[in-house]
Amino acid sequence: MTKKSVHQKLNLDAVKHFGIDCDPYGVIVDTVGENIETVQIDKSALNLDKLLKILEVNNKKSLNMTLYKKAFLFPNAPVSQERIKASLKEHKITLTNNYEDADLYITHNNLFKEHSDGENINTRSLFCKLWNYDSVSDGSVPVDLYSAKLPNRSLGKVIYDKKCENNTDRYVVRDSLPYESYLLTSLGINLAYEVEVNNIDVYSIEQVMSESANKIDLTEQLIEDICSQIISGEEGILMASAIIPTIKYNENQHLLWEFSKKINKYLHNFRRNKDVQYWMKCSSLEKLSWYSALDMIKHLEKRNELTKESFRYLEPSVRKKIEISNRDLYTFKVEVKPEYKKLMI
Repeated sequence: MTKKSVHQKLNLDAVKHFGIDCDPYGVIVDTVGENIETVQIDKSALNLDKLLKILEVNNKKSLNMTLYKKAFLFPNAPVSQERIKASLKEHKITLTNNYEDADLYITHNNLFKEHSDGENINTRSLFCKLWNYDSVSDGSVPVDLYSAKLPNRSLGKVIYDKKCENNTDRYVVRDSLPYESYLLTSLGINLAYEVEVNNIDVYSIEQVMSESANKIDLTEQLIEDICSQIISGEEGILMASAIIPTIKYNENQHLLWEFSKKINKYLHNFRRNKDVQYWMKCSSLEKLSWYSALDMIKHLEKRNELTKESFRYLEPSVRKKIEISNRDLYTFKVEVKPEYKKLMI
């Protein structure tokens, strides 16, 4: 069992342990409709909720990378495998495709997908919720071959999505699944069993990445350098895409705000880069780009993250926006409110 696929041999001990009593269905996992794998379709969300809960971060202690030798990354991760590998390698941990060999599981927020009205089912998600789907038991050679392999041919039902539609007789008889159905993959069930029974530690991608010694501080010079790289062309964009995911986004929030303003018009260059997209999501970069300097001060204050350095950096921009009328007759004195004066010292 070395391939990293959500479709693996189902551990019957896991099925018994969780009390899973579902109907097996086939799902097409390739574009030509020739490869069909078995999943479990549940009418209730109870098993799904239980399994998802188990596969969340389960250790409240700080991550100690010296305790582990092999890690397994849950499928459909929002970060490239290469970046995870690099972070693990710093601590002499290898990334394995065999979950049974791992002593550390790495989770994320892409374990679950929702699909409706026969759209193609994501074949890399551990779990799915399906709205308004049908199934077929014949109508194409792949479906017939799938049914023939089963111990009971009557169990040979295949979920009818767009891939199935493209490879099945259009007049085939279809049966309805429960309007709301919950798809459980064998890997999702097996992983939850390993965690609950064998006490495998589960940590998030972000926790693993934060342990990297290759994280760099955001500085004004770095902002200028990255913008210059992007403007310079394709090679510079590649260099910037390698640097951005290594930037610490939990520090120097005022500079992160400045960075969001300057890079916002160039973000289209990174739409297909998983690592940059993940970093942008974690840092809330796009959201910050809409903030004025005053908005940013209020944002940091609300989060109890407004430092003297941040205030001194942002306040001059707010000051420029002060508007005073009737200058011809009056003089005005503007002062920072007392509660903010301590941040000016």
